[in-house]
Amino acid sequence: MKFINNVKKKCPVCQNEHNYQKLLENNSFGMRDLDTRPPGMMRNMMHLLVEKCPVCGYVSYDMNQPITSSTKSIMESAKYQEILHDDELNFAIKKFMLLGYLLENSDVKKAGITYLRSAWMADDAKKPQIAMKMRSKAIKFLELSLKTEEDENVSLIIVDLYRRIRMFDEAKEEAEYRLNNLGLPKYKKNILLYQIKLCQEHDDLDHTIPGNYDYTLERVDDDE
Repeated sequence: MKFINNVKKKCPVCQNEHNYQKLLENNSFGMRDLDTRPPGMMRNMMHLLVEKCPVCGYVSYDMNQPITSSTKSIMESAKYQEILHDDELNFAIKKFMLLGYLLENSDVKKAGITYLRSAWMADDAKKPQIAMKMRSKAIKFLELSLKTEEDENVSLIIVDLYRRIRMFDEAKEEAEYRLNNLGLPKYKKNILLYQIKLCQEHDDLDHTIPGNYDYTLERVDDDE
């Protein structure tokens, strides 16, 4: 079975054509991580989601999509060029970082998710400081997105992001607020209860979503 296909696309910035790898199917069986990172093949092929022009350095989730009026000026900025030419970053981290930067002023939710994905790439590359920085950026832009559109899934991701950067009090506070103020389905409440337990244990590692949605984790007060 063929999982990857080469697709020729033209860069909307420099007009050069290049073959990009597209993931056709994947065997992502199993539970996602608490921050929604998928299991299986998609976990290892996530870098294919972002296409990067090898000529001008433009990045996009789809090269066939038109660019915004500010794209070229952002690409010419010192920050974009710094990321583009940073030899300490591997290609996967770099692609998501560049795309996150491009999206900051046009789509804060997508920018936040893109920075989260760059953190996953940094985890794989054993770059903990970069991963922490990218998770902090993801928090910033995902929280901005909640000011205009409430999203339960984004709220749960933010809780995990705070925990992963060792801001356990903030993560616990976010989880408690959502448990008390949002009418969440049981399985999402269980996720937040699980997050609270992990925070109380000062656990900053990645964990999969609890698989059994029929149980309720016992909540423990910090002073017990």
